[in-house]
Amino acid sequence: MTVRQKIAIALASAVLTLLVGVAALAVVIRLRSAISAVDHTNAVIRNLENVLGAIVDAETGQRGYVITGDSSYLGPYHDGRIAVDSYFVALRQLVADDPHQRARLDTLQDLANAKVRELDRSVELRAVDAAAALAHVRSGVGKALMDSARVVANHMTDTERRRLAERDRARLRIRDLALGVIIGGTLGAFLLAFVTNRSIRSDVISQQRTREQLELQAQQLEEQQVAMEETLEQLRETTTEAEEARDAADVANRAKTDFLAVMSHELRTPLNAIVGYTELLHDGVAGPVSDVQREQLARVQLSARHLVELVDDILSFSRLESGTENVRTMPIDLAEVTQEAGALVEPVAAAKGLTLTIDSPNEPARFTSDPAKVRQVLVNLLSNAIKFTDEGGIRLASRAEDACVVFEVTDTGIGIAPEHQEQVFETFWQVDQTATRKRGGAGLGLSVSRRLARALGGDLSVESAIGKGSRFRFWVPR
Repeated sequence: MTVRQKIAIALASAVLTLLVGVAALAVVIRLRSAISAVDHTNAVIRNLENVLGAIVDAETGQRGYVITGDSSYLGPYHDGRIAVDSYFVALRQLVADDPHQRARLDTLQDLANAKVRELDRSVELRAVDAAAALAHVRSGVGKALMDSARVVANHMTDTERRRLAERDRARLRIRDLALGVIIGGTLGAFLLAFVTNRSIRSDVISQQRTREQLELQAQQLEEQQVAMEETLEQLRETTTEAEEARDAADVANRAKTDFLAVMSHELRTPLNAIVGYTELLHDGVAGPVSDVQREQLARVQLSARHLVELVDDILSFSRLESGTENVRTMPIDLAEVTQEAGALVEPVAAAKGLTLTIDSPNEPARFTSDPAKVRQVLVNLLSNAIKFTDEGGIRLASRAEDACVVFEVTDTGIGIAPEHQEQVFETFWQVDQTATRKRGGAGLGLSVSRRLARALGGDLSVESAIGKGSRFRFWVPR
C-alpha cells in the first residue's frame, strides 16, 4: 500500500471519527431537548393536579367552618385559596407558548375564581346565619363549578399526557438513533483502524499506536455492549410484567362476565315464576281477590317485571362483553314492531298517569334486522322515558328513509345536562349517583341499548335540555 493510500485511510478515519462525534453531539442535544420537554409536560400535569387539590383543601376548610363554626378550619381554607393563585402563576408560565392550553387555562381560572367566590360567600353567610350558609353549600352551585373545573383540568391533562407519550416516543427514537450512531461509528472506525494496522505493520511506532487505539476502541465497544445488554434485560423485564398484568386483567374481566351471566340466569327463573303466579292471583285463578289485593298484586307484578328487565340488561351486557351476542336477522314490519314495543310499556305509562303516543307509518315499510334486539332497545328507551317523566307524555315515532329506518322516543321529563349526554351511555353511569336517589335502575339500559344498536349496524344518540325533556334517536340500516 502506497504512502498516499495510507494517508487517505488515516484521513478517512479521522473524518469518520469527527462525523461520529458531531452526530453524537447532535443526538445528545436533541435528547436533552426531548427530556426537557418531558419535564415541562410533567410540570404542567403536576400543577393542574395541585390546583384541584388546593381547591379541595379550601373547600374542606370551608365546609368544616360552615358545619362546626370553628374558626380553626379557616386556616386550611385561606391556605388553599393562596395556593390556587400560586399554581395558576406557575401554569401561566408553563403554557405561555401554547394558545390552546392558554385558552383552556383561562377557562379553568375563571371556574376556580367562581368557586373561590362561592366559598367566600358561604363563609360570609356562616358568620351571620348558619342555616343560610348550609343551604348555600347544599345548593349544588359549588359542586357544579368543581365538576366543570375538573372537566377542563382533565382535558388539559389529557392533552399534556398525549404530548408526554409523543415526547417519550421521540426520546426513545433519539436514544435508538444515538446507539446506532455510536455503534456504527465505532464499527467503522474499528474497520479503518484494522486496515491501517495491516498496511503499516513494518512501522513499529505506528503499529504500537494503532494497537493502543484498537485496545481503547475495543474497551469502549465492550462497555457499550454491556450497557446495551442491561438495557435489553430491563426492557424484557418490563415487557414480561406488562404481559402478566394484562393477562391478570383479562382473567378478572372474564370471571366478572361469567359471574354476571350465571347469576342473571339464576335470578331470571324465580323472577319469571313470581310474575306468572302473581298474574294468576291477579286474574282470580286461585280464588277471588279484593280490589286492594288486586292493586297490591299489580304492584308486585310491576316490581317483578322491572327486576326481569334489569336481569335482561345484565344478560345482554355480559353477552356483549364476552362477544357472544348473536344477531339473527329477518324481515321486520316497521309499523308492527313499533306498535308491539308501545304495547309492552303502555300499562306502565298508564299507571303513572302519562300519555303514550305511538306514531308509526301508514304505508307498508319493511327492513331486515334482529326483531328481538330492536324491541329490546325500544322498550329500554320507552321505560327510561317513563321513569324520568313525572307529568306530560311520551311519544314513539318511526319512519323509513332510503337507507335506514329511524325510531325516535321523545318525553317531557327532567332532561339531561349537555355535559352528561355522552356519559349516560356509559356502563353503570347515572345522573344521580347517590345511594338515596329517587329513581331506580342499574345504569345499564342506555349502555346496552347503544351497544345493541351498533351491533345491528346502526347507532343511538340523544338530544336533551334540562327541564325540557329528551329525544333519543335510534336507527338501523334497511
